Amino acid sequence: MRAVWCGFALGVIVLQRQTALPGRGAWFGLTVAAALAVLGAVWMLRDATRGAGRAGGMTGVRTFAGWTAVVVASACAGFGYGAWRAELRLAEALPAAWQARDIDVTGHIARMLAHDESRASFLFAVESWSARAPGAKLPQLIQLTWVARDAPLPRIEPGARWRLTVRLKRPHGEGNFGLRDPETTLLSRGVRATGYVNRPEHARRLAADAQGMGVRIERVRSAVRARIDAVLADAPHRGIVVALATGAQDAVSDADWRLLRNTGTSHLVAMLW
Repeated sequence: MRAVWCGFALGVIVLQRQTALPGRGAWFGLTVAAALAVLGAVWMLRDATRGAGRAGGMTGVRTFAGWTAVVVASACAGFGYGAWRAELRLAEALPAAWQARDIDVTGHIARMLAHDESRASFLFAVESWSARAPGAKLPQLIQLTWVARDAPLPRIEPGARWRLTVRLKRPHGEGNFGLRDPETTLLSRGVRATGYVNRPEHARRLAADAQGMGVRIERVRSAVRARIDAVLADAPHRGIVVALATGAQDAVSDADWRLLRNTGTSHLVAMLW
């Protein structure tokens, strides 16, 4: 079992280092390689088991070759699984024509990212779109910012359902060396569009809140984060404390990320979800 999981993880790592997802030819080759590896593993390990009672070095060679084939088959499975998941995630895309235009969305707040008196950032799980895009798979999760303008911010909390007028764009990052890549971070969260609430005066709070264990967990997490923000305020490394307590990395500054990388402790806050 250890060989299976190690091979699977190796396949996922190899997929993550590719510059492009596999095409049809690569999928065919991957399938053939996995099938041959499975057949080889069964044949080698079966022969090794039958010859276990006989002396000789061939049994050890066959055992090694059999488990190597197991690792190869598992790596093919991991590579294929990673590619399949990536294709599903990338299939969700905001139509280019929808960028920088008003769109009404209905859904609920999935997670609070930051919140103060004048500004709130959150992940919004979309239930329905006012616009139509035949044949397109629209994003199910978007990241929004709500800025107070002529009126204070309303009460915004996980699970609250809203109908909002938003302006969105496709995620993109600057790719600055030594800093986090925001596009990769958003992709890992499943966020396929970012934007802001436009015309806050038209926002409408819906009666029934979203329910479920995930919503309850996010409400507790949001309360813990609010308490940390209130106690630590502008204290140094507040973002690291927030990340360690709630798993949210958004409050970690670039300077703190550099410090974590330089000290080899970045893995301590690498637990986004």
